[in-house]
Order: sequence, then C-alpha cells, then structure tokens
Amino acid sequence: MRGMEFRSCGACGRRWSTPADFLDDAGLSVVGLQVATHVPDANLLVFEHACGSSVSVLTSRLRFLLAEPTAGAGDPDLYDTDTCLALCRVLREWAACDRPCVNARDRRLLQVILERKGVDPE
Repeated sequence: MRGMEFRSCGACGRRWSTPADFLDDAGLSVVGLQVATHVPDANLLVFEHACGSSVSVLTSRLRFLLAEPTAGAGDPDLYDTDTCLALCRVLREWAACDRPCVNARDRRLLQVILERKGVDPE
C-alpha cells in the first residue's frame, strides 16, 4: 500500500503529500473549474502539470481553504437555469459568480486558489 498522499500525477508519477505541497508546486498551473452537472460534490479543480498532463482534485478536498467552507452548501443548483450566468460551462472561465447557487461556492474556491498561486483571474 502506498503511503499517505494528497494527490499524484497519473502520467509522471509525481506525488504531493499535502494540499499545501500540491498548491504551492510551481509546476502546476490552474486550468479551471469543471462543474459536474447537478452533482456539486463531483466538481473538480483542474490543473496542468509541468509534465504536460492534467491533474484534477475534487473541490470538496480543498473547500477548507474558504473562509466559510459550508457557506452556500444549501443554495439551490442554478446550473442551466434562466438565472445562471453560464460561467460554469467553460472550464477556463475564472470569473467569480454572484448567483445564490451551490456551484458559486466552488467558484469562490477557484478565486482563493488563483490568488494563492499569484494568478490574476482577468
């Protein structure tokens, strides 16, 4: 059995033991948020690794980074409704969402991660 690890790259085998190790790795760049239609617990943050592969992490594994990790958890799922801004349909769309939607929480998480990695979302 492998030792404890937070995530590993399926292509090159690079391993990260903690979320901090993962997020602070300069060899990982943010691609975006992949929203699982109507299954917010399956939302993914997608990163590109220096080896050329992508590495995804369930947003639930990083929500602890939010000031209020459970804020918005009870909001409705507005994905693909008339009030949806459709930001979650585009993987490389990094803008925050102001809608009272359960997926807006993970868009806030994306903002926290972009800031941590020193990336301007514009």
